[in-house]
Amino acid sequence: MEWSKRNIRILQRRHDSYLPMASSLKKLITSFLLFFFYTIIVASSEPSCRRYKSIISFGDSIADTGNYLHLSDVNHPPQAAFLPYGETFFSVPTGRNSDGRLIIDFIAEFLGLPYVPPYFGSQNVSFEQGVNFAVYGATALDRAFFIEKGIVSDFTNVSLSVQLNTFKQILPTLCASSSRDCREMLGDSLILMGEIGGNDYNYPFFEDKSINEIKELTPLIIKAISDAIVDLIDLGGKTFLVPGSFPAGCSAAYLTLFQTAKEEDYDPLTGCLPWLNDFGKHHDEQLKTEIKRLRKRYPHVNVIYADYYNSLYRLYQEPTKYGFKNRPLAACCGVGGQYNFTIGEECGYEGVGYCQNPSEYINWDGYHLTEAAHQKMAHGILNGPYAAPAFNWSCLDAASVDNESSFAFYLSSRPPPSLTYQNHLLFVTNRSSALVILQQTSEIYSVSRMTSTILLKPHSFHTVKPSFILPPAITSTVASLSILLQVKSLLVFITWAAEFLGLPYVPPYFGSKSVSFDQGVNFAVYGATALDRALLVEKGIKSDFTNVSLSVSSRGESINEIKELVPLVIKATSSAIVELIDLGGKTFLVPGNFPLGCFPAYLTLFDTSEKEHDPFTGCIPWLNDFGEYHNEQLKTELTRLQKLYPHVSIIYADYYNSMYPFFQEPAKYGRIDLNLAACCGVGGQYNFTIDEECGSKGVSYCQNPSECVNWDGYHLTEAAHLKMAHGLLNGPYV
Repeated sequence: MEWSKRNIRILQRRHDSYLPMASSLKKLITSFLLFFFYTIIVASSEPSCRRYKSIISFGDSIADTGNYLHLSDVNHPPQAAFLPYGETFFSVPTGRNSDGRLIIDFIAEFLGLPYVPPYFGSQNVSFEQGVNFAVYGATALDRAFFIEKGIVSDFTNVSLSVQLNTFKQILPTLCASSSRDCREMLGDSLILMGEIGGNDYNYPFFEDKSINEIKELTPLIIKAISDAIVDLIDLGGKTFLVPGSFPAGCSAAYLTLFQTAKEEDYDPLTGCLPWLNDFGKHHDEQLKTEIKRLRKRYPHVNVIYADYYNSLYRLYQEPTKYGFKNRPLAACCGVGGQYNFTIGEECGYEGVGYCQNPSEYINWDGYHLTEAAHQKMAHGILNGPYAAPAFNWSCLDAASVDNESSFAFYLSSRPPPSLTYQNHLLFVTNRSSALVILQQTSEIYSVSRMTSTILLKPHSFHTVKPSFILPPAITSTVASLSILLQVKSLLVFITWAAEFLGLPYVPPYFGSKSVSFDQGVNFAVYGATALDRALLVEKGIKSDFTNVSLSVSSRGESINEIKELVPLVIKATSSAIVELIDLGGKTFLVPGNFPLGCFPAYLTLFDTSEKEHDPFTGCIPWLNDFGEYHNEQLKTELTRLQKLYPHVSIIYADYYNSMYPFFQEPAKYGRIDLNLAACCGVGGQYNFTIDEECGSKGVSYCQNPSECVNWDGYHLTEAAHLKMAHGLLNGPYV
């Protein structure tokens, strides 16, 4: 729908009709003033540009980022608690009713804000993070109303009024956490009012109520939405995005429920049911009328209508234009019938499959949409033409916001990948370092998987309560990472990073009597892996330290087996980064692998003839090639992530080439020529013997560790870490 501008009447009268003696100069001045007045009024009617600092969300499953998951009985989790929900983007179920991100997620990305966390189940909420009250199955009208009408639903009782009252109750707490005025903070927020109201229609439709009975609900639903907006305006809200309805006649669930053999009942172009789509338009017309009334009543508030109907319907009209398959009415995830949907055998149930390429589908599970459809809709709303009035982004740097092929939208150019001036820093490693986060107060975190302490699997995802063993402030971070990221142990580089940034050395969490943001927290554990131990055991790789590479005792087929793990390791690292972006991470340092063929442990394990060693360095080339193979895949994935999140700085740390020069030109770096031996160890050419390692009784160490690269056969000396840290923090190895 095209939005109408304020009509301004300028009476065109001849001046001499009431000023017969007026001079031509007076006429010119009067005309100029009238034109100037007209211009000022028109300009002032345009919505002002705002830099939104947070998102506050109300609604149903279209915007639910995990509330229903946390509200559900742990013994009866919702379908969205299981794969393949979340598979496309998050790799694990998050409670979102899609294969990936929702419209609210793309809006957050566009604004450079964190993904909005669900309120229910969250231990800490703040304006900075945003707050989401949307709940799967929620209605605009209270449940008591439907019970009175004989419409009973098994779903949530968290209606719009319940969500709003919850927000009002926690508002003092939200405001108390900041020095800013509460009304000012709400005024700087983008408030999403839904989508809400769809379930008010869904329940009676699925109980076979007549269309006329259901139409009687529309004015009541519109009033409930309007009343909520007014309440929020009174609290200080300035900008509201109010979505309309969807073309329900294109939904796989409705197409199945109202399936007919009459060909004339279907739109010949789209295959949708026109009478159901007309019902959606009926709702939207009444909603738009009410929004216009609100705008007149509150001219200082920007109430934006989001045209969900037309932003989605175009995808059914021209699916191939937008990258979808022809006639994309069937659900991606489902089973049975023309539309791959059967009530009672829905997505998430055992035995129900899903399509190989969800990005070619519009419908995800019969009720909800795919991430690809959400992305297209979000772009049309944020960049036009499906918002009325259109958003005004003139006060922001409009860089690459019109690229609909990108999944990420953000208006300001991302910061350069320099660590010297960063206040937000995050290290993610795959081997001998740690994952480190510097939040807004410049704390360091080092996070690694705690084997067997927190193990989240799809069917128990919602039941894990890591707060019993973790500080409340970081529970959600570690819980999200626990099935995604494991990193190996040595923390020397993190020490140099802390010194470089003027921060305290990061204490280990385990064994600490107290932890704090100021000190930072380190969860990295010796021997941790990126993949779950169960997967390695299943592969026949068993070790007390789950050290995959050293568990394999021969080359040949074994190296191919190990190569099969690389995509899984990369995916685990990538998924962890995404989770941390969700939590607000802005800058990531992601190290690659080391030249493994230069380590005494590997050189001893794969002791062969000199012909198989590099004549210049003495390292084993095929092992180094494996490290580079890993790094190439990692860099490809980081490039993909950077395109998805242009507002985030993802920096690749070249551990391989920052270390390899030590072996190519050891004298240049103050080390003994061809120093491949461990400083601390015993036996053999490389001063290393498995089971007689550094720290064991009778094992000695060199007098001057600064002349050695390798410390104990597995890890490096402080001197090596210092040189590597310098090359990373000051270039050229990032």
